[in-house]
Amino acid sequence: MTKPIINNLEEVNQLEHVFTVNNPESVVEIYVDQKADQVVEIKGLTNNRSKTYRYQVGEYLDRVVGYKGVDIKLKTHLGR
Repeated sequence: MTKPIINNLEEVNQLEHVFTVNNPESVVEIYVDQKADQVVEIKGLTNNRSKTYRYQVGEYLDRVVGYKGVDIKLKTHLGR
């Protein structure tokens, strides 16, 4: 289950950027936390809106299998 979190610059500075997906309707930035056990996904939406979600790494990988190479880039980043 995903949980929205507060989109806060201080928290983003503590994350490690993995990949950015440029979709026609949104930009999705994918980060891992310092322990590399959670993925943080920040979706930049229209009208200067954004939504931020946290996933366990395994849950996120199941969710993005084959989607624009995100699963491969994340696995490579984590050394899996």
